[in-house]
Amino acid sequence: MDDTVYEERKTPAGFLVKVRISKLTYVVFTESGPEVPKGAKNNSIVVNVPRVGFFGDDFDVSHFHLGELSFVNVKAGKMVIPYQHGFSNEIKTIYLGTGSQSDVLPVVIYHYKNKEDLMAAWERGEQAQFLVVDEEIPRSDMVSFKIRYPSMNILVIKKRINTSAESQSPKTEESKDKGVVDYDKVRATDVAKNQNLNTYSENPVFLARIHLRAMELDKVKQLLLDFHLSSDDVMFIRTFLDVMIKNEYKKPELDTVKPQLIAMNEAFRLAVLILEFQVEAFEIELDGGFSKDISHMIYALLAKEQDSAKDLEHEIVLWEWKLRVRASLYKK
Repeated sequence: MDDTVYEERKTPAGFLVKVRISKLTYVVFTESGPEVPKGAKNNSIVVNVPRVGFFGDDFDVSHFHLGELSFVNVKAGKMVIPYQHGFSNEIKTIYLGTGSQSDVLPVVIYHYKNKEDLMAAWERGEQAQFLVVDEEIPRSDMVSFKIRYPSMNILVIKKRINTSAESQSPKTEESKDKGVVDYDKVRATDVAKNQNLNTYSENPVFLARIHLRAMELDKVKQLLLDFHLSSDDVMFIRTFLDVMIKNEYKKPELDTVKPQLIAMNEAFRLAVLILEFQVEAFEIELDGGFSKDISHMIYALLAKEQDSAKDLEHEIVLWEWKLRVRASLYKK
């Protein structure tokens, strides 16, 4: 591919990330010019796009376009890479240090089902810098990988036993007849067929992924009200939304709902400011105003957060924000 081909991404915090596609390198631009990341060799502004491979059939990284450029959130200077593992509904995370101030950075994700996949990929130039492996992989295999691919960093993750009430309760003949869902034995796409999904999962990020696959956008919005989301939860959901909005495979059904996806993504971005109680940043957004759809979502979230505020200061600020959003709705 021509060296002059670039992909650019303007981040919510105002950074510009410019990726040189052929070299898989990027530069972050700030208001004062190109950024020199902390720890950069020779104070270089050019950074290699991290390439992360997941090894083993138990990993699920299907929310990424594998082998292609993706953008993920960055928190406290660390790249946030979500994944699922071991047929669990739990969203887990890999954190990679960046040295950057940017809130969004590029990454390329691969998935190797077995050793043959990994070796074939390496031979064709698909050389991951990081390999995420299951703790059950034989140590001899890890030693073999390290000898064969000395530049690769191997990250070993542990499986977690499912302790949900659903999986711990005894399975009677009656419960089997009623189709009780055991997350240890089914994948997300199987559970999606169940009409009462909310009764089977307490993980909002998992639910968001399922609802988005089913194009049930109203149910994704409702997650803001049905759960006490953390800012990390919201950022993971925004990762899924970003992939759908980008629509690299040009799916017509995604083009149809693109305006709704963009509005939802914006509402979830604002939700992070509320959940992290970033007063100055959110009030700047308030001054700029929101669309009607976003205002309704934000008003409902503010009302919910006000009801559960832990101290008077938070409650008063949230109450004032809620009044301002409500006033803007009546003006429209």
